[in-house]
Amino acid sequence: MRNLLYLVHRLPYPPNKGDKVRSYHLLRHLAARHRVFLGTFVDDPDDERYIASVKALCAGLYVARLDPRLARLRSLGGLVRGEAMSLPYYRDAGLKSWVEQTVRQQDIDTAVAFSSAMTQYLEGLPRLRVLVDCVDVDSAKWTQFAAARAWPFSWLYRREGDRLLAYESAAATRSIRSFFVTDAEAELFCRLAPECAGKVEAIGNGVDAEFFSPAQDVASPFPIAEIP
Repeated sequence: MRNLLYLVHRLPYPPNKGDKVRSYHLLRHLAARHRVFLGTFVDDPDDERYIASVKALCAGLYVARLDPRLARLRSLGGLVRGEAMSLPYYRDAGLKSWVEQTVRQQDIDTAVAFSSAMTQYLEGLPRLRVLVDCVDVDSAKWTQFAAARAWPFSWLYRREGDRLLAYESAAATRSIRSFFVTDAEAELFCRLAPECAGKVEAIGNGVDAEFFSPAQDVASPFPIAEIP
């Protein structure tokens, strides 16, 4: 089995909401075929108890702790540096060091980034083949927020949309493939970043065929006398 790097902006467990459902099932899919080295964040203390469940699927694991309040303060640095504020929000020196060391020591040549913000950890590693699961066009959400808010938030959100789109398109250009959750999201990104159109694909969340298999023998919740 080949070694593979997987970077996720939030611990991919439990699979109880949109992004975690997708990132968890992607982890399971990758772990069945590769030795996965996972780098991720915990931004909720309640998720600490799930780290062991995630570790069982991985050949290596690094968990960075993210305090949302401090991360929001860090993100303001993006204004000074002229970058999207989403990038410093998910920037961690320890994770960056772990990524570089793991790629070198484990001879990794392929990485999967879950969200474009996580591709910042792959910069400076030119030999890596990178696939990005963007899920949604995050930059478009910020632009939509801007239209619904008064100044100065309208300016701030529009700026974030513009800067993040530039980063998303650069990340897609560097990657060998970028994925979105629906055809509509993929088409929207291709309209906003037409130079990336040849590298974009839609992959839906699908259905957990194992969990919902009708072949499973599941006990009925009803008393036998009530079943016609």
